[in-house]
Amino acid sequence: MISNAGFMAVAAILAISVISRSLWHLVWRPYTVARWFQRQGIRGPPYRIVVGSLLEMRRMNDAGRAAKGSPANAQCHDYTSLVAPFFHKWASDYGKTFLYWLGPVPALCSTDMELLKQVLDDRTDLFQKDYLNPVLEIITRKGLLTASGDDWKRHYKVIGHIFKQDNLKSVSAVAREGTQKMIEQLCAKIESSSGGHQAEIDDMTRYSEELATGTIEQVIFGKSYKETREVFVAGKEVQKLAAYALSDPSIPGYRYLPTRRNLRAWKLDKLIRRNVRQLIKARIAGGGVYGDDLLGLMLEARRSEAKVLSTEEIIGECLTFFAAGEETSASLLTWAMFLLSSYPQWQEKLREEVQRECLQDDDPPIINVLGKMKLLNMFILETLRLYSPLPLFTRKATSDTKLANIQVPKGTVITFPVVMLHRSKDTWGLDADEFNPMRFENGASRAAKHSHALLAFSYGPRGCIGRHYAMVQVQTVMAMILRRFSFTLSPHYVHKPKQFITLVPRYGLPLIVRNLQQDGQNK
Repeated sequence: MISNAGFMAVAAILAISVISRSLWHLVWRPYTVARWFQRQGIRGPPYRIVVGSLLEMRRMNDAGRAAKGSPANAQCHDYTSLVAPFFHKWASDYGKTFLYWLGPVPALCSTDMELLKQVLDDRTDLFQKDYLNPVLEIITRKGLLTASGDDWKRHYKVIGHIFKQDNLKSVSAVAREGTQKMIEQLCAKIESSSGGHQAEIDDMTRYSEELATGTIEQVIFGKSYKETREVFVAGKEVQKLAAYALSDPSIPGYRYLPTRRNLRAWKLDKLIRRNVRQLIKARIAGGGVYGDDLLGLMLEARRSEAKVLSTEEIIGECLTFFAAGEETSASLLTWAMFLLSSYPQWQEKLREEVQRECLQDDDPPIINVLGKMKLLNMFILETLRLYSPLPLFTRKATSDTKLANIQVPKGTVITFPVVMLHRSKDTWGLDADEFNPMRFENGASRAAKHSHALLAFSYGPRGCIGRHYAMVQVQTVMAMILRRFSFTLSPHYVHKPKQFITLVPRYGLPLIVRNLQQDGQNK
């Protein structure tokens, strides 16, 4: 038996070990890394023990929320100081590339396009995607977004089938069905209003979210089930919890503590995975006809190939596709409606193009027709530039490496603030803060100084696999609603974008919607 003295000695050794590791992680290493970068000319806000730069970031975010929004008719599209006030200030203070701290984790933020290209062109997994958020892992784990190396190639081979041309046609058809429901809702709203020609919609964002959710639900699961609705409701709550979790202290093991948020996230995780497993079992028990939706394609691949996705990986892909596609599509639709309402001359140009290419009222805007709508495509690309759904993206160095002329230690997070890169006058010209779809007249790769300057879907080998899905969906929706309605901003609209899960209007998007068919304007 071990004596009391022995127990005390073991406890003392464990305590010394924990204290030593904590001091190394929270004090010694951050200050050593800070000096390492300083010797290379990389500066930034000072490291604060445990919290790093997080408190300062929160303080500037709070100040931004308290600031008054600009009036709707200002048409000011540079909202960097609202969405990323800390990056805006630190870039001004320390230059294009600076060091900041996510708790004790070092992070480089850069608007250097050459450095960006090196990271996004990486094919060796030196710079892996990193979402800095344990709660979000409930959705993204086991999926394409977080896979790497051979696992990523295996996932990509299976998931890529959903984005082939024939399947994109089905996406357009699903989006058309959902848009028709939205049109009926708007018509009912207008008919119930005084005058029966136009109505004020309190918040167009809700219509965008409902349409995006319904579309992606059918693309993933074929149709709506009780289980899928529960999955999506729970998934949206997880995304909100993840957004709030960004302010949690970056302390090792914090993710495992039974906090109220963690307990709720664990409960939602169980519900989500239980429901998707039930759907998978039902497909398998259905006689081997899996369907042509995402879930069916993954199950079919598992039956026909050796190196396939496990059940947990299939669940991860369903959740990842929902998380990556639903919020981003809804955000893009919302800001496209905002810009349509802000620039009536462009709204009319697009309407004329749609009416010219869709000759009959009952013509579905199939993918072949969408390809002919050059102005509509330019308009959506400019929407993505000015109001990218994701204002930043990150990568994490998986080993000590050299990035451009900078020696970067393993574990360093590299952040690229898209909201700033899309407004660089060096890259986009002196009108970078202005709405000008004509800059994309010759395509996205020729619209700016750098061919990779449009970053809404990232680019390179790890670029967004669903970019064509999003474009087809939004083009379909826009083509249909432009034929039926005109839009203007409500006097109640306040232009103050915010980043929550994606970029959204802080106070919603109230619009005045007019039925063109009742006016006799739709030829």
